[in-house]
Amino acid sequence: MDSAMRLCLLLLPALSLAAQTPAAKPDALGRDNPRSAVSGFLEACGARDYAKASQYLDLRTIPQKQRASRGIELARQLETVLNSDSQFSVFRLSRDPQGDLSDDSDPDRDHVATITANGKPVTLDLERLTLSSGTPPVWLFSSDTVLNVPILAQTVAPSPVARYLPAFLSTVLFLENPLWKWIALIAGTLLLIAVSRQFDRLLTAMIRLVGGWVHAANHVAWIEALLGPVRVMACLLVFRLGLEILGPSAISRMYIGRVAQAVFVWSVAWCLMRLVELSLNRVELRMDTARRFASRSVLHLGRRTLKTAIAILAVLLVLSNWGYDTTTLVAGLGVGGIAIALAAQQTIANFFGGISVIADRPIGIGEFGRFGDLFGTVEDIGLRSTRVRTLNRTVVSVPNTTFAGYNLENYALRDKILFNPTIQIKRASPEDRVRGLIESLRESLAAHREVESVPTPVRITGLAGGAMSIEIFCWVLTADIDRFYTIQGDLYLAMNRALDAAAIELA
Repeated sequence: MDSAMRLCLLLLPALSLAAQTPAAKPDALGRDNPRSAVSGFLEACGARDYAKASQYLDLRTIPQKQRASRGIELARQLETVLNSDSQFSVFRLSRDPQGDLSDDSDPDRDHVATITANGKPVTLDLERLTLSSGTPPVWLFSSDTVLNVPILAQTVAPSPVARYLPAFLSTVLFLENPLWKWIALIAGTLLLIAVSRQFDRLLTAMIRLVGGWVHAANHVAWIEALLGPVRVMACLLVFRLGLEILGPSAISRMYIGRVAQAVFVWSVAWCLMRLVELSLNRVELRMDTARRFASRSVLHLGRRTLKTAIAILAVLLVLSNWGYDTTTLVAGLGVGGIAIALAAQQTIANFFGGISVIADRPIGIGEFGRFGDLFGTVEDIGLRSTRVRTLNRTVVSVPNTTFAGYNLENYALRDKILFNPTIQIKRASPEDRVRGLIESLRESLAAHREVESVPTPVRITGLAGGAMSIEIFCWVLTADIDRFYTIQGDLYLAMNRALDAAAIELA
């Protein structure tokens, strides 16, 4: 353990240096890729910081003295134009610093949206520019897009629905979205959830009725687990159609889209977790009782580990789609994982030792055996250690790595039990009496129905100064130790009768 800690301390500085390797400094306004540039522009507009929003525009065609005031006005107008386009979505834009190379022949331009003005389509573009020498290029709304913004802003008409509503429903804004649109959005979402729940109940009832192969509860559970993300996807599709009809502001569409992405990713993650749960439950049910009991710790850990991994991947995917840099987080998890693995190598070794014992199954829960110098009954095979109830009724916990290295003798797997006593008779006993004793013992063994003899079950095995050794070698045909002790007593009594009949005394 000490060596592991020393190795960990030696590696951590190197890992820290690797993590601190200088990289290209990102743009302070997040204009490194098309999606982050447009997202930053919309967030600045949502905060009513139009001076900051103007920094996302290429204002080089505007005289220097007019850029500050004109930039603020152009940012307001561009926000209005983007709000009017219900087809515009930030999530269609590329997160690659090189942009989407397939939407334009110019690799330094990226399409944002297409607006129809006076019957003619006008494209809003981003352009990758280097603002000063020695700095990385950034993405800005192109100069020709900036020139078209005032023209496009004049074509934006207010929603016809607002004319029939009280004034406060149109004037109260949240995320640049009027109150009436939020009310309609929330009401539509609640209605969609209610309808989907009713549809889910109807579909579940139909599944239970269709075909004999789905009558079992486990089949229904598998189908329901797969239908979950499908139902969520269908709801999100209907929700998206409703958004296009309602036409909320661009900034609110961005935040709503992030929530919708998170819901979809989590529904898929929930489906995978459910499938993991069902798969491991199926594996556990197919095991015999003792093996299931022994494997419960490993199955429980495997279930939690897989679910945690799925949840972490889902969170990382959501954060990445939201525009956050997950590289540092993943690197931190990797460094932390290496440090933990080095510091806990003995625990990990015990864990895999337990898995090897469970997989090979030389001994099971509730079985009696000899493990090294230890005799007892296995009570539990855990993640770190195996507990053995000894003949003294104490419990000994043996680390799994040590337990797996023992010579494991499983008495519970015996099909018969050896009966192998040795008796010492006096050396002065007459030879004919000794031969008569041996023959009598052989007949006693052969006459017993629960004894399996070998060709020479009774034999002389030793001769000492005052004694002669006679060994009995046979098997008792039972695996029950209590039954063996009963038969063993009968055999000892038969041996005593044979000694009395032969008039031979024990030494």
